[in-house]
Amino acid sequence: MGWNEKWTLRFAVVALIFLAMTGFEGVLMRTHMAAPQALAGFERALNAIRITDHEPTEAELFYGMMTVHPIVGVYGFAYMAVMGAFYFLVPYLLQKEIRHKKLVPVNFWLQTGGVLLCWLSGFFAIFNSLYTLYWPLPVSFDRVPLVGTIPFTIGAAVIMVNILLFSFNTFSTVLSRSNPGSYTFGQFLRAAFGIPRLLRLFGKEDKTAVPLDYNGLPVFIVAVARGSIDTVINAVVLLTAGALILVYGLAALFGHPLNPMAVDALVYKNWFWWGLDMVADGNVLIYTAGVWYLLIPLLVGRRLYGESVVRTVIMVDLLVSLGVWSHHLLGDQVQPFWMRLLSGQIITWGEFFTMGLTIFASLMTIWKARPVKITPPLLFILGSIFGFIIGGAAGLTQANVGLNLVLHNTQWVIMTHAHTMLLTGLSMLLFAVIYALVPMLTGREIRSRVLTLAHFWLWVVGSVLMTYVMGMAGSQGMLRRMLYPQPNPYQAYLNVAWVGGILMALGFFAFLANLLITLGWENILGLVVKRRRPAPAAA
Repeated sequence: MGWNEKWTLRFAVVALIFLAMTGFEGVLMRTHMAAPQALAGFERALNAIRITDHEPTEAELFYGMMTVHPIVGVYGFAYMAVMGAFYFLVPYLLQKEIRHKKLVPVNFWLQTGGVLLCWLSGFFAIFNSLYTLYWPLPVSFDRVPLVGTIPFTIGAAVIMVNILLFSFNTFSTVLSRSNPGSYTFGQFLRAAFGIPRLLRLFGKEDKTAVPLDYNGLPVFIVAVARGSIDTVINAVVLLTAGALILVYGLAALFGHPLNPMAVDALVYKNWFWWGLDMVADGNVLIYTAGVWYLLIPLLVGRRLYGESVVRTVIMVDLLVSLGVWSHHLLGDQVQPFWMRLLSGQIITWGEFFTMGLTIFASLMTIWKARPVKITPPLLFILGSIFGFIIGGAAGLTQANVGLNLVLHNTQWVIMTHAHTMLLTGLSMLLFAVIYALVPMLTGREIRSRVLTLAHFWLWVVGSVLMTYVMGMAGSQGMLRRMLYPQPNPYQAYLNVAWVGGILMALGFFAFLANLLITLGWENILGLVVKRRRPAPAAA
């Protein structure tokens, strides 16, 4: 096994550890919502080692866990898996070494350390300002512990800086192939956004254009290059937002608190969501499309259907992603109406066409390759397409100026839309990548078909059951980020959602067992622990 292959598997192993952590947090939160007293003993035991100046309330513990839950899931599980896969697939497809190989282990350790620091800040120091970090909540130190704020923002900064380093390495590797050293960053961006092509449509020639031949690169590489633009924007925006919180935290720590009202809450909210949405509606969708475009033709043995068209679709997806953030602010009446209508509804609906064309091209490729053998990675790709269809439909439903007044900030938004996209869509795609890469990297086929099918059905049924039953509760008025007093009017929904979470956990255990019997303990541990070779016998 080569150097690249080992680092890819190391990223994958740590990604699965983070998935286990975020899944464990999810089960704890589901349990707390369904039976609040069930975790009382567990919480008392943890309080003995928590860094707080008072006995944390149930609400503080719950919201602290809720704050770090998506950090571990998105920047731990998803980003570690993406980094590992891309560090193998990009050079593999380009037949070229990673441009800066020394950055690969740096990315591994910085991402791991940053995520763990954020997790410790929420789980033990009770940083509980919620994932959306709405101003001025993160700097309201009368309710958000200062001892948790500073390490959380430092951990988040480490993550974002590391993502920028990863993106730099990816860009360097991709672009050094087609036109090394003879372009500026501005020329690259013009090519990425298709400006020279647009000018040619109007009979004009871009004299500053350089031959960055996106049409000559594999479709997957095109998606990586364009999706990474959204990745960079996300990292820069969240880095500045985190730096602002850190400045307020350090000022309070040294006895010189700053006035939170000096920052306009609406401007901050727009800036924050513009950057954060580059993950949800930018690189997730573009990277997902790229992986489908890569794996499906490989798995079915047929050229991608409509390949010349999907290259343009990827570019349009990038353009659309820059203008959709206001759908998070449709319920905010202080947001100008024209922004809610244009950005929040009309431009957001553009994703219906880009994602629809992506799914159509992917399914047509499979259809035209009939008869098709449903291998484990192809099975999970089909599951991921199903997840993005139903999660995307739920998102487009709420991206409506009228309907959002009813659905805004309810469980519908976070569960039926967001968690369906993440659990049934994105997670199943990452499982498909692992199922595909394990034989490529190790030469070992996945051992158990039974465990593969158990993983698939338990995960699909569990995720859809949990997300849609909570969406039904949201349609009845159940708010997100809310602990309801007992008796809880939504108790029946919570009980069913808990069952869905347990089914997913069982599916994940089936997946781990399958990897274990395929690779063996010794090979998995050998990725992180160097084996001692026996000393040669004396002559």
